[in-house]
Amino acid sequence: MKVVVTGASGLVGRYVAADLDARGYEVICVDCTLLASSPGQAVISDLTDFVQAETVVAGADVLIHLARVQFPYTWDGYDAATRTWKKPDRAGDAARFNTNLAITNNVLTAALAAGVKKIVMGSSFTIYGLYYPSRPVLPNYLPIDEQHPRSPDDPYSLTKLIGEELAGAYVSCNPVQIASLRFPGVSGEDHSGFVEKRKEPMARGIGGLWSYVDVRDAATACRLAFEQDFRGHQSFNICAPTTFMPTPSAELFERYLPGVKIRERDREQNWAGYDTQKANRCLGFKARHLLEL
Repeated sequence: MKVVVTGASGLVGRYVAADLDARGYEVICVDCTLLASSPGQAVISDLTDFVQAETVVAGADVLIHLARVQFPYTWDGYDAATRTWKKPDRAGDAARFNTNLAITNNVLTAALAAGVKKIVMGSSFTIYGLYYPSRPVLPNYLPIDEQHPRSPDDPYSLTKLIGEELAGAYVSCNPVQIASLRFPGVSGEDHSGFVEKRKEPMARGIGGLWSYVDVRDAATACRLAFEQDFRGHQSFNICAPTTFMPTPSAELFERYLPGVKIRERDREQNWAGYDTQKANRCLGFKARHLLEL
């Protein structure tokens, strides 16, 4: 089976490609720059060019679309005093927004024209509107499942929202299966970045709800999302079952998100603020690489 992985030089893309190669899939690694160690066939491509997108998906059975341009404000734009995010580079963000949407539309259109039957898209928990808001926001309830309202107002998160809407529109008139995997921050194997965040729980606001996923589990989720069969376009929350904080979750959320409704959960246990039951049930996903609490 031939699997095309876009964004194959990124953190998740590298692990996805390695996992698929180890399992005997024919892997085509696509990016604007590629690592010398990329498994399978390496293809350098500018996916903003539709003709190049057509070329890389030709003959593919599966497309795993992870390519994107990052937005600088997502690293350092948080203003703790107002609990909001600043995005000073409007022109740059507009260009990145347009680039990401062009890439997503090109690969989806090309894949459907080429007869690709299964597509996996990298989405994000930012789609719920809690990560990079321009105004203080709280979730409607915890833990957040896939039915929670999606109300992002920042350029990066809007690209994920529109990407999912594109996927939903395409499956309405094409016999194709598309999985949108909503990820939190992705941890490397040593988990050091998330352990460090325990020192300042509000250093980046409440959007992540102290969730994470190990990159190996993220790669597994990408594979499971095409190995399983389902109808149309489906979105899945993908994360570890616990937060990276040692505090019991009910106590943690009541301290930093007072007044938010907490659906029935064990008050003494550590559980993630994002609900992965749908991914557990439909994909057989279960995160296995967890931080020690």
